Amino acid sequence: MIFQATKYYQISILITVMFILLVPSLSDVFVDFTGGFAVLTLGILHGANDLEIISKSFKGKLNNLYFKSIVVYILVVLLGAVFFFTLPGPALIIFVLFSSYHFGEEHWEDRLPFSVANFLFYTLYGAFLFFLLFSLQYESVVEVIQKISGELLPFEFFLYTSIGLGVALLTSMLLNPSTRAYLLKECLLLLLLSGIFYVGSLLFAFAFYFVVWHSFPSLLNQLKFLYGEMNFKSFQRYFKHSVVYWLASLTSLYMVYRYIDFEADYFMPLFFSFLAAITFPHTVVMGMMKHKNG
Repeated sequence: MIFQATKYYQISILITVMFILLVPSLSDVFVDFTGGFAVLTLGILHGANDLEIISKSFKGKLNNLYFKSIVVYILVVLLGAVFFFTLPGPALIIFVLFSSYHFGEEHWEDRLPFSVANFLFYTLYGAFLFFLLFSLQYESVVEVIQKISGELLPFEFFLYTSIGLGVALLTSMLLNPSTRAYLLKECLLLLLLSGIFYVGSLLFAFAFYFVVWHSFPSLLNQLKFLYGEMNFKSFQRYFKHSVVYWLASLTSLYMVYRYIDFEADYFMPLFFSFLAAITFPHTVVMGMMKHKNG
């Protein structure tokens, strides 16, 4: 079965509405477990085939560059983790910027080809999503930020930043004919995402967007790039090539949590630190794939 963007968008809207209605009636433990499980399965899996994408990008040429790219990729993952635990404040800012661009690019790439102006728009869109989430989950977010960086940020910082980014995003979409046509559609989506960000916990809110609106569409694009089609057979091939890296990622996260002396409530900072370490190189690899595909 081949998935098309429009059909997936419609399905995702229905899933979003369904969870907005369901989450308030479910237990917090179950909701958090569902969010964490989704991130650690499909969420991590969507970034577990980066080395295969590097391989395809350099297939038949520049083999030395291919091996150097693999070494650099692994080093960036390790350095990202070290960076987060030695300079957590700057690392957190860089993580948000990288993720903002990466989320915005995945969401808009089929409609807006890459350019310097669109690079800024991708980042603006992703940043607005982050600060919308931060504002609606302020108490949990400020606790995580304080544990990671030691900084205690006031609610007004997130609120005013969200408003500023929202105004900038709206203005940008109105002025650009390429985005103006999607304005109502995006306003509906952002309204529904606000509902998701509000009704659940921080973990669930992030997990829902990360999996439903980012990881799965990204996975479909990767299947098309690697195997030329998006169906169950290509997913099997994808899983076969990525399962070792995926299991290694999960094992590493478990070992750090199990054997380093963290308090139990440090799971959320650890969780986002782990995501940051693999986000930095993954963003670069996805950009490589998209530009080669284009």
